[in-house]
Amino acid sequence: MITVYGYVPAWGLPCISPFVTKVVNYMTMAGIPYEQKAQDLGTLGTDSPTAKLPYIIDEGTQVTDSTRIIQYLKEKYGDKLDDHLSESEKAVGLAFQRMVEEYTYWSGVIEPRWPTVERFRIYVPYITGGPGLDELPQEVQDALLAFREKIHDQHLKHGMGLRAHEDIVACLAEDMDALSAYLGDKPFFLGDEPTSYDATIYSTYRHVTDSPWDWAGRDHARSKENLAAYAERMRERFNV
Repeated sequence: MITVYGYVPAWGLPCISPFVTKVVNYMTMAGIPYEQKAQDLGTLGTDSPTAKLPYIIDEGTQVTDSTRIIQYLKEKYGDKLDDHLSESEKAVGLAFQRMVEEYTYWSGVIEPRWPTVERFRIYVPYITGGPGLDELPQEVQDALLAFREKIHDQHLKHGMGLRAHEDIVACLAEDMDALSAYLGDKPFFLGDEPTSYDATIYSTYRHVTDSPWDWAGRDHARSKENLAAYAERMRERFNV
């Protein structure tokens, strides 16, 4: 049995990380059995060579990075979702995957959660499974706030976090518009059947639309009717 190590589930998704969610989605869609475990964050730096999640353990083999994990699974267990795609279709899928993971992620997932302590307070009960920031021991509060500062610093260094909030909303809206325009009236992102790229796009979309932050970026993503219908098709078909 393959073990997928992640954070914790929240707001109807298997993990608070879109990258862990992506791997869980892919394995569910491909029919690959797995068990999901919450990583002990105190040992993350030693358990994962990148100190990031997800990683998997498959018969003693550890694989990190969500994209490399999926590549490994395709090579070992067969490419059940993408073997019918042309090289051109795979190129389109990869381009959109890079967009949502390298741009939409920072504008639509990081922006509402991490830049201010006020927004982070909304996040903390999902991380802890209940207690809010002020209910935790001081040393835990300090550790969480230090981690928030680390992610906020990454947001700034990426460049997205240096933009005005209104511009970040505009960046996210442009990405949602592009996804919506390309999806059109297709059932799934690259056609009539779901592919591995849907595991990524669906994960990111759900992390924008289903999370508890009330903000204009979430509203715009929800307003794209074909994306909302697409997400519902994915949810009904795969129960993820």
